Amino acid sequence: MPSLQIRDVPDPLHRLLQRRATRNKRSLSQQALVDLEELAGGDPRQRRQEALERIAQHWRGVEPLQWQQTPEDLIRVDRER
Repeated sequence: MPSLQIRDVPDPLHRLLQRRATRNKRSLSQQALVDLEELAGGDPRQRRQEALERIAQHWRGVEPLQWQQTPEDLIRVDRER
């Protein structure tokens, strides 16, 4: 897994991250990862799952298409050409 090192973190920001980490019972690194992930839009797997759920929800309310001809009839017509 790739790693990231951040240098010269301002003291107020470091203290803020440390307080958040302590409050959430995480290490400073874990808290920084959680915050970065949230800032970047969240967990990609969760975003993908939410998108799939929205798509499924959309299609649940849509009536299926009603074709005038069956696929077999379309194939038959195509073969007769």
